[in-house]
Amino acid sequence: MARRYRDAAAKLQQNVQKHLQEMQDNLSSEDEEPFEVSVLDGVFQSYSRGGGDTKLLNRTKNLLEEAISGRNITCLICIGSIKRVHAIWNCENCYSYFHLSCIQKWANDCVSLKNYDNHGPITVFVPKKVEWCCPKCRQAYTKDEIPHKYRCFCSKTDNPPIHPWLIPHSCGEVCGKRLSSGNNCKHKCLLLCHPGPCPPCPQMVSDSCYCQKEHKKVRCSAGKWSCGSQCKNTLPCKSHKCENICHDGDCPPCSYTSIQACQCGSEKIKRPCNDLVWQCNKTCNKPFNCGYHKCDRVCHSGSCGSCPNSGLKSCPCGANQQFVQCPDVMETCVGTCGKKHDDCEHNCPEKCHKGPCPPCLVMIEKTCQCSAHTRSLPCSKEFKCDTKCRGTRPCGKHGCGRKCCNGNCPPCEKLCDKPLHCGRHKCTSVCHRGPCYPCPRESKITCRCKETYITVPCGREKNMKPPKCSLPCKIKYKCGHSDDNHHLCHFGDCPPCKAICFKTYEKCGHQCKAVCHKFVTVVFKQVEKPATPWEIQPPKSKIMTLECPPCEEPVAIACFGEHEVTNQPCHSASRKPCGRECGRLLKCLNHTCSEMCHLYGYNSDYRNVPYSCKPCDKECLVDRPEKCTHKCAISQCHPGPCPPCDIMERIRCHCGVTELYIRCKNLSTCTEEMLCCGQQCPKMLKCGHRCKKICHTNKCSENQICLKKTKVHCACGNLKKEAPCNAVQEKEVKVVCDKSCEEKQAAAKKEKEKEAKRLKELEEERNRKELAEYEWKLSGKKKKYKEKKVVVNKDERNWLQKYWIIILSVIFLVISFLYYILYV
Repeated sequence: MARRYRDAAAKLQQNVQKHLQEMQDNLSSEDEEPFEVSVLDGVFQSYSRGGGDTKLLNRTKNLLEEAISGRNITCLICIGSIKRVHAIWNCENCYSYFHLSCIQKWANDCVSLKNYDNHGPITVFVPKKVEWCCPKCRQAYTKDEIPHKYRCFCSKTDNPPIHPWLIPHSCGEVCGKRLSSGNNCKHKCLLLCHPGPCPPCPQMVSDSCYCQKEHKKVRCSAGKWSCGSQCKNTLPCKSHKCENICHDGDCPPCSYTSIQACQCGSEKIKRPCNDLVWQCNKTCNKPFNCGYHKCDRVCHSGSCGSCPNSGLKSCPCGANQQFVQCPDVMETCVGTCGKKHDDCEHNCPEKCHKGPCPPCLVMIEKTCQCSAHTRSLPCSKEFKCDTKCRGTRPCGKHGCGRKCCNGNCPPCEKLCDKPLHCGRHKCTSVCHRGPCYPCPRESKITCRCKETYITVPCGREKNMKPPKCSLPCKIKYKCGHSDDNHHLCHFGDCPPCKAICFKTYEKCGHQCKAVCHKFVTVVFKQVEKPATPWEIQPPKSKIMTLECPPCEEPVAIACFGEHEVTNQPCHSASRKPCGRECGRLLKCLNHTCSEMCHLYGYNSDYRNVPYSCKPCDKECLVDRPEKCTHKCAISQCHPGPCPPCDIMERIRCHCGVTELYIRCKNLSTCTEEMLCCGQQCPKMLKCGHRCKKICHTNKCSENQICLKKTKVHCACGNLKKEAPCNAVQEKEVKVVCDKSCEEKQAAAKKEKEKEAKRLKELEEERNRKELAEYEWKLSGKKKKYKEKKVVVNKDERNWLQKYWIIILSVIFLVISFLYYILYV
């Protein structure tokens, strides 16, 4: 008996486990329980009020509705259904789902195919940035971003557990992502971990329009707005203002014209204001400091600079270097060039020359790119043999066959021609490794009446729903509201009746505005908890007529403080606090009641509601007089004006040297004489001398003439004279050069001619040596290399010949000073 009992119990437990396994499989199947749309409407109610970006909000709502409803979500790579128990990856741009294993294979195939593209020679190899993209939106990702873990939507939890009361693939925690990133929004998403983008930020912030003229409170996600007035910002031409309506971005170019000068200032023409900088066709032709060459640049601004042909120059090989003065030109030397070639390490064997060096002709042993042959060739010549490559192309099927291949064989150019997953067509891509991409062709899916169709990728007909038909449905409703329920062709039962009931309530006399509740399908679920799994009964439905719901007609009801009137449903209308402050003026006549909305008198219907305001307990906040920064003498808030302030203030005088003490109440009536310290002004005039006025407020240079003695020099700086400062500023006093200045200039000119004569002799001596060297080379004698000698010019003059100009200048100055003291 015991053995039979054990066998029956074991069989019973086996059936129970089988039934539980079937129930668990049903949780992740395609048949999910329907959800109520009103739940999502309540979640997004605060986001939809007050404006904002509704496009992004609707996208989040649709993706969340799709995740909760349990409808089929198809992986675009394997064209299979994504279930609750599968590991997924979602794109950051289009928020589409893919199997984690499918996206890993997709990314690795994309990276491997792009790596085979580098097939050029080693000398021209350029590394490429290897990326892979989303199969739907083509968003680019790097090789390091290939997913390796199954994460929830907010990326906080790895391998989120399966929970029957949470959204699939969600961790159940608060999302916490930044709602916006472009308009300095610092608010975070407060929804639970969800699919799709976060909704736009619903917070109200103070923002300005595009032209910064108007300010108001808007949605944080709405950004800037246009106030409708003219922009009037100064355009780049600095002469006109923008006449467009308040707009985003930079102002458009100026549409007016004006007279504009070119960069060199030689021509002026009428041109558009949006093109301020222009050049004429004239050459500058201004002489350089050397006096021999002229500037050859076309119309330009600024100085021409120094002459490019003068200065410290070197020969092309860089062996000789000397200072060249125009019109002299630096020529080539007799040495070897010796420069290294750009493509090799050999030196140029030619003589010193101008321009680039000729190609390198040094014979070296060179190996071809495939390393099969070796030959002696000039250094600058490239070596390629005629041997064909025997390697295999990246497809792994066809040979390379390219001459002198360096090992990076090019991709295959033949067609794949493999049958695709749809079973109808073949792959038309270039020969490749791994599986082929999905079929690019399309198929048709029709509606119930066969008159409306959609096109889907080939092979996805079984997983796609039929399209919506635009023809009207001809089935009549039992309640008789067929004229009010026009809907399109569909599969299955007709939607519930959407007509209004319009029955009159007996208590209030309003009409019922609920949706028709005649012949409504009511679902009855099992109330008693089943003892065993096989006692679970499926829900039963019955068509019956329901009673009208409570009256929802809006009735105007005022709050306790009568601040606002709200419309409340008729069946639950009653006075309530509005949540604002009372706002009634207190006895101090300066502040209002800060308590929450309450009654203004006793009401027996609302005995627990207060009906009196509290007395004011704040400090005096009346605006202080001009220039007064102290608090009121009466600490508590009071009616009427405040008493005058008797506090002593320390204020500086006009010149800022002395500090004065004045009562605070007299600051606004102080005169200039009261703020004067009576001392001399410490400021300096434009000429550099101190102001002689007593402490004052106006500018020092007004009604004042500086008579202080200053020195005036002649044009050459040899003579000087003292005169009043005002006469020097107005250029009334001048010092004219005399004979001593002429003698000094003549002596300097004589010294300059002597120096030029010496340089000319040195130039003749150098030319004579070069001529002798040239004749010696033409005579055919054996060339002897000698060391280059550097000629050092020694100055063999005595001290009197060197400094006679300075001695004469000192003697002349002493004589002039004695003459000025004795006779002037």
